[in-house]
Amino acid sequence: MIIEASVPLKLTLFGEHAVVYGKPAIAATISEFLKVKVTKSDRFTVVSPSLNLKGVKVNLDDMKVENEQVSRLLNYVSESIKAVGNEPVKVEIESPVEPSVGLGTSAAVIVGTIAAYSTFLGNQLTKEEIAMKSHEVELKVQGIGSRMDTYVESLGGIILFNGNKEERLESKLSFVSGYFKRSMTTAEMLRKVKEFKEKNNNLFSRIIDSIGDLVMEAKEYMVNNDEDGIGRLMYVNHGLLFSMGVTVPEVDEVISRARNVGIKGAKISGGGAGGSVIMTPDPPSAFLLRSFGAYVINASFSEGGVTIKRIR
Repeated sequence: MIIEASVPLKLTLFGEHAVVYGKPAIAATISEFLKVKVTKSDRFTVVSPSLNLKGVKVNLDDMKVENEQVSRLLNYVSESIKAVGNEPVKVEIESPVEPSVGLGTSAAVIVGTIAAYSTFLGNQLTKEEIAMKSHEVELKVQGIGSRMDTYVESLGGIILFNGNKEERLESKLSFVSGYFKRSMTTAEMLRKVKEFKEKNNNLFSRIIDSIGDLVMEAKEYMVNNDEDGIGRLMYVNHGLLFSMGVTVPEVDEVISRARNVGIKGAKISGGGAGGSVIMTPDPPSAFLLRSFGAYVINASFSEGGVTIKRIR
């Protein structure tokens, strides 16, 4: 029997990093899906031929790790398995995008593993239970992070995260998105932002307060389908993230060029240090991203969250 979990990747529309410190944020699942397959095996094995990890195959019984990306993959999968059971299985991960580009691939690996493995064991978890367990694993591995990625990918749709509450948003707005190579992982960037906070606590508080206010304003623009308003806030949000050292010059140049050519809004999406960029869907948007070397993705919003099927 093969159990397959299909997990939508996500875009952070507003509020990245500030959400880690209790401020609101808006995230949405898109039409790019990471898949996790679980099959019976006599030993724990992880295979990922499509996650740009050079066809990694890791034997969890021996706990042999060859590089940092393998180590992260191993930790996410092994901790996800421990959170659910202990029966040996083969876990196969298929991703449409490269890892660590701000689209929530790490969270998707956790969500998909927990969803597929629990179903394999005959324990059908609710999406809320999958989200909760996935965030616990994420915190155990990374040490810091918000519940946004694991929850939005488990539940699906456009969600406003505000404290311990989630609010589903309905909007007809759309975005164009692409990603660039990153100079550090999300976990590394989270630690960098934490260091900035420790050295500049008062300034940091003012910045994330501003981001929090901006997110709540963006919520109104989203539900009212106000593309001009959303676009203005995207540039402001990017500037606030720039002030915390989250962005990189190459991406800042893309955002600046977007404004110069008349694109209504553009900003980074996710952890920063490169990674994903979102823009309003103006005629030059996709062309501009490609001209700077970005890989353009299918940013159409998706609903439903993680889904599970039995292949045979």
